[in-house]
Order: sequence, then C-alpha cells, then structure tokens
Amino acid sequence: MAGQAGEKPLATVFCVAIFYYLTLKTLSVKIYQFILFFVMILTGGCIRIKPDQASQNQQALAVLRHVMATQSEWVKVHAAEYLIWSGNPQGVQERFLLEDKLYGSKPQYRIGIWRVLAQLAATAGERKVWTDKIKAAFLDPAGTDRLHAAETLAKLRISPLHDNQLLTEETLKSEVKPLALYTFWSVCFTSQDSQQAAPGQFLEMIQQAGKDAVQKTIPAYAMRQLKGLSEPQWQRFSKIALAEPTGSSARIYLLSAAFSTADTKDFPPLLTALHSELIKYKDAPSKGERTEMTAALAENGTSADLPLLLSLFKNENPFGNETDSEDVRAAAAYAILKINQRSR
Repeated sequence: MAGQAGEKPLATVFCVAIFYYLTLKTLSVKIYQFILFFVMILTGGCIRIKPDQASQNQQALAVLRHVMATQSEWVKVHAAEYLIWSGNPQGVQERFLLEDKLYGSKPQYRIGIWRVLAQLAATAGERKVWTDKIKAAFLDPAGTDRLHAAETLAKLRISPLHDNQLLTEETLKSEVKPLALYTFWSVCFTSQDSQQAAPGQFLEMIQQAGKDAVQKTIPAYAMRQLKGLSEPQWQRFSKIALAEPTGSSARIYLLSAAFSTADTKDFPPLLTALHSELIKYKDAPSKGERTEMTAALAENGTSADLPLLLSLFKNENPFGNETDSEDVRAAAAYAILKINQRSR
C-alpha cells in the first residue's frame, strides 16, 4: 500500500530467520543481537528504505485528503476517487455520506457523490442503491443531469439499455453529441460481445470524425479506460494521435489514450514519440489538458516522469484560480502514487 516507509525484501526474511534460530539456540541476548546487527550490515540493512518514495507518497496522500476536505463538488469527487483508486479509501465514505445528506438533491453534483459511494460499496446490494439513483437520473427525460449520469454509468460499466430500451435508443440518436456518445459508451457494457467490440468501434468513430473534436475527444477518453485494442489497432490509433494537429482540442485525449493503452513498457519508437508529445502539455493553459496528461502518466508513466509530476504537484506554474490548481495537484498526486506503486 502506498505511503509505507520502505520495503521488506527477501533479505528481511533471512535476517529474521537467523534471529529466531539464534534465539532457539539460547545464546545470550547480547550475543545474538550482535550477530543479527552484523548480518544486517552484510545484507545492506535487510530493509531497503526508499525515503524519497515514502516522502512523496505521504505528501501525495496528504494533498489528496486536503483537497477532498477543502474543495467543493467535482474537485472533491476527483480527489476522493484518486484515494479509492490508489488503495487509500479511509475516511472517504464517511465524508461522502455526509455530502449525500447535504447535496444529494443537487443536480449534477449528486451524480458525482453517488459515483464515489457506488465504488465504496461493500456489497452488491449496497452498490445497487447508488447505481439505481444514477440510472434514475439518466432515465428521466426531463432531468438536468442526464449527461453526467450517462458519463458516470459508462465509467461504472453499467448499461441502461434493459431498464428503458426505447429511451436509451432515442438518446443514442440525440443531437447533443456528448450525451449520445456517453450513452453509447455505457451501452457497450450490455454484453461481453458489445464490450469487446467497443474499442474498435470508437477507433472507427475517431477515423471518421474529420474535424469534429467532440467526436474524437469522448471516444478517445473512453478508449483510455476501456483498453482492449489489438496491436494493429493500437499502431493505427497511435499514428492518428500523433498526426492530430497541434491546435486541436482533441489531441491531448488522443495522445493520452494511445499512450495509456500500449501493452508494452519498453518504449519502442512509436511509444517514445507519444510520450514526447504528451509531456509537452505540462504547462498547458487548460486544466483539462494537464489533467489528461497526468492521467496517462498514472496509467503508463515511469519514475522518469516523477520530476514533471512533482512540478505540477508543487504548483510551480499555477492557474489563475485555486480550484483549477488544486484539481491538477490532486491528479499529479495520484499519478505519483501509481508510479511509485509500480516501482516498488
């Protein structure tokens, strides 16, 4: 779990075994403690402490808990999810049960509250309580947070198709493109076959999108989380991402998805190119661009990316408002935790 002071490799077991062996031999305390100390020196101290990593993890967790406690609405939701996804959910459920009491009837934000609580549910029945609320919001034709509900159903991998097939199919044809696309993403989870076909379908959408940024952005955002591209599909997708014009608002999402869905971590030329283009967004003027970059690094970044993430974490190039800066800091904190977990 993130935040520990160090690691206990095989050498630790060796040291402990010697200690207990000597104890069983009934040597005097001073003698076996001296021998244990000597063996620990020979094995490099037995416990390999990583002070930098431990300090980074502790600071990252402190920032996530601070952001969750002090920020409002979606920034709070993001920080809570980062804590859940990094394996540090302590205190999140209590805080969001309180949020539900206070804001459970507030359109849009209530979807985020229920999304967090659904991920923390201890049983399928408890989870259903929260996901049913999200479904009900989506299935209300006059609802003001159907878009948020559709996106959340997709992220939770829940299809609303069987709950109201007619309304869901109508929504798939909605003139509001984000609503239609998020609904399509959620409907992908209707069956195993539809889920397996989804990455390829999103890739086709992107190829046919032309200059339509929304038709590229949401499918790419979905692909980052779905994964499942074949190697030829990934190669094709990566080349599309790299060819997207620099000024395109969809470019960061294409790069992020391509980088995140790579099966290999040995950085072949194509993946190296994606990484090089991705990290150019570290000082982007948009919160969304910086956050999407950190999401990709959380998925597939390495310890070489930590200096960049630490600069975001330390808010070295802040935005004009605290809310955006804190949202990016939380995203960077999560990426730091995930990279350190992989490098243990």
